[in-house]
Order: sequence, then structure tokens, then C-alpha cells
Amino acid sequence: MQKRKIWENFLQWVLPCVLLVIALVLSIYDFNNKMDTAIQTVVDDQAEQIGLYYAAGVEDKLKALGNITDAVASIMAARLDRGEAFLNEKLDTLMKASDAYMVVYCATNGTGFLNDRRQIDMTELNYYDSILGETPHYLFTRSDGINGQMAFIYVCPITNSGNVNGYLLSYMEPAEMSDLFENSVYGDRAFFSLVDRNGTIMACYGATQGTKILQNDFWNSLKGVAESLGSWTLFDRQQQKGDNGILHVNENGVGKILCHFPIADTAWNLVVGIDESYLSGIQQSFRGPIVDLIVKISISIAAALIVITVINVLVRIKVSEHSKVLEDKADTDLLTDLNNKMATERKIREYMEQYPDKQGVLFVLDVDNFKKINDTMGHAFGDEVLRNLAVRLQSMFRATDIVGRTGGDEFMVFLKDIRDITMIEREGKKIEQFFHQFEVGEYVKYSVTASVGAAVFPGDGNTFENLYKSADNALYVSKRHGKNQLTFYKKPEKRHSRDHLVENVQEIETDLFNLTSI
Repeated sequence: MQKRKIWENFLQWVLPCVLLVIALVLSIYDFNNKMDTAIQTVVDDQAEQIGLYYAAGVEDKLKALGNITDAVASIMAARLDRGEAFLNEKLDTLMKASDAYMVVYCATNGTGFLNDRRQIDMTELNYYDSILGETPHYLFTRSDGINGQMAFIYVCPITNSGNVNGYLLSYMEPAEMSDLFENSVYGDRAFFSLVDRNGTIMACYGATQGTKILQNDFWNSLKGVAESLGSWTLFDRQQQKGDNGILHVNENGVGKILCHFPIADTAWNLVVGIDESYLSGIQQSFRGPIVDLIVKISISIAAALIVITVINVLVRIKVSEHSKVLEDKADTDLLTDLNNKMATERKIREYMEQYPDKQGVLFVLDVDNFKKINDTMGHAFGDEVLRNLAVRLQSMFRATDIVGRTGGDEFMVFLKDIRDITMIEREGKKIEQFFHQFEVGEYVKYSVTASVGAAVFPGDGNTFENLYKSADNALYVSKRHGKNQLTFYKKPEKRHSRDHLVENVQEIETDLFNLTSI
């Protein structure tokens, strides 16, 4: 009888508790696995977004070098008969207006004319054959063969009537890009590397110590450390096609998340390598609540049921908040706390796609003579100008409008849901009046002005690219007419193609003269 009573008590109380404990342990185990998976997904998505941001920064650096080189080359193409003085003048102009440490004019016979007035035989350079061609392109060399420096080279053929009359080369050190990767969200737990399609590592930034995969034949070096052959095959195929890719590797017991992103107009990729210790740190930050939960379960099973439910919700909220913080960091300009270039363009595009029939206005602002401000007042004062301008711009418009910094001294403002032309004129006057009274400085007031171009959506462009092009054209009209003014885009009248070409060449010369005179 006594044994039966004990067995009944066991079945009534002990067994359900044991089963409940087992269920709770299994639930915690399952929850832990799902949490790890969710965090992994968040980190992978974050790596992709941040990698795209840095890849866009590399592209901007290279495009800036290419654009100014193209502009100078177009002037030289029309005036190569002007002699050596003219050639030296244009080489000096290109040096002042770009990030190049050296520029060279290479004649068709292989003679190179350097900006420092030296002449060399370019045919003796090991990359001479790569210079030749009829289209602009980028090169990389471990030694420029002139100053012994590693260099990214932009080559622009100088053509006239379909004939190549020489080449204009701009040389940029890889170190010029190092500032892009400073103060990343990963701290000292990530590296950034530029790698070509053949696996040659051209430049490395960030935490490059302690990893052996940063070597030549980079793509094949990953094969032996990838989590699976299939994942490596997919990763390699993606980079060969010029697509983004992500791969998890394990090197000597140290896990890494690798992402690659193609650089536009080149055969290069930006590779981002993140130590999985970054992931582990995030995971560990969530372990504390779970340990507390287990202790509470041992004390009271009933209380544990409530606690685990609450913790489950809180952890999910915390993961979501952490993800939001990471997304905000990726979207924010570090100097001004405004939207950065990538976020500004994305938000404008989203509005255009969602509300194609609603009117909006895009303002593109460029601080006048900003280089002069930096040169005369110092870079710290220049940064203060940009921060003050950002604060004032943010306060001038509605919280729903989009305000961002898209370049060194360039800002964008996109006004949503503009109902009539009166509102457009009012907002335009507000911006114009603001710059007539905008001053910076605590003791000595420094007047700062800006040139502004504006375009109306969808009339002046129903895509972001077209709308920005219209606003940018209006901006340059403001600059050519004395700066410190606002110009709304006007659709150009049809003109004879030759007259238009002559005017464009004259405008490029004027812009380059103004640039070198700042």
C-alpha cells in the first residue's frame, strides 16, 4: 500500500515535473540555437551592407581620379600642338586637382613626360603593354618603375578623330584609400583588401595581422579553409561573374566571415574579412540572461516558465535593437550625423518607387570655396562648418524630408509631397536666404555660402539618376554664374552638336581654371 502511494505521488508530481524540466531544457536549447542563427543572419546582413558602403567609397575614389583625368585629356586632345609649355601646364593642373602623386603623358613613341619635367622611356616599364588601348582603364602595379611606389593607375587615351595621339596616366598610392576604413564598426576585428580576379592582393587595410589567407592566389588559398567545398565553389563563381559573395572559413581554429564586392569599371574586388570573435561577442552578450534563467529553473520550475517567456521576448527585442543600431551606423555620416551618401540615395529611390505620382524637390548643395576654408582656417574649422551646416539644414525642414551628406562638401535635401509651385518657391527662397546669413565661428564670424541646384520630381527626372543629373546640371549653372545662388533646372533647347561640343570644352576649361585657382 505504501509503495503504491509513493508511486502515485511520483506519477502525480515528480514525473510531470521531470517532464516539464526536460521540456524546458529542450525549449532553452532550441531557443539558444535559433538565437545563434538569428544573430548569424544579422551579422551576415550587416557585413554585406557595410561592405557595399566601403566598396562604394573605393569606387568614388577611383571615379574621382578618372573623371578629372578624362577632363584634362579632352582638353589636351584638341591642343596637343601647343607645345611643351602647354603640356606641362595641363600636367600641373591634373596634379593639383586630383589625389595623384604623379601624372605622366605617354607619347605614341613611348616617351613619357612627367609632371616634375623628367622624361623617361615608358617602353621599359613592365606594364607598358597594359597602357596601350583605345579605352580608359585602371591598372595596378607593385612598382611604378619610376619612383618605386605601388600604385593604382588610371589610363586615359588621348584621341582625336578616332586616332590615339598619346596617353594620360594618373598614379595614386593605395594609402590614399586608408581613411575610408578607419573607425569601422568592427574595430580591430576586420580587414579590408583589394584583390583582382587572378587572386593578386593589391592593398590591405585594417587588422591584417595573424592571418595567412592574405597572400597571392587569394581565391585558391580559401579552398582549404572553407567550411565546405560547395560554399567555396559558389564564392569563387560569384567573384568570377562580378557578383557579391559571402563565405565562412576556419583558419587554424579561428573562424572568419569573408565577403567580396566587385569594384565598378575594374576587374577588382573589395574583400571584407571579419573575425567570428565579433559574432561571439554579440552571442555572449545574450548568454547572461539564459544562465540566470537556468538558475531560476533549478529553484522554481513554475517561475522558470514565466521567466523564459519574458527572456525570450526581451532577447528578441535586444537582437532587433542591436540590428537597428548596426543599420543606423551603416546609414549615418560620421562627421555630421546626417544620412550618408548610400542611405540618402536609397531613401530617395524608395520614395520615388512608392509614390511615383507625388511631387518632390531635390536640392544639391556644394559649399563654395571649401578647399580655401580648409587651407586658410584649418581642417578642424572646415569640419565645424560642415557640422553647423548639417544641424541648420536638419532644423529647416520637416522630419519626413531627407537630408544627407553625399560628399566632402556636398549635401542633398529631398522634400517629399510638394503639392504646388508656391511651396517649391518658398522652400527655394528659404535655402537661398539661409546662405546669405550663414556664419560660423565663436569669436570671429566667417561667412559661408553655397551653390545650389534644384530639380523637381517627376518632371525633371522620374528616376534618381535622372533627377540627380538635372539638379547637378543646375548646380553647375549656379557655380558658373558667380556661386552663392540657387538655380532650378531648365530643360535645354536643342542646339547644333558642334556648337554644343565647343561650349562643353570651354566649360571644362573654365571649371578646371576655377578649381586650380581655389
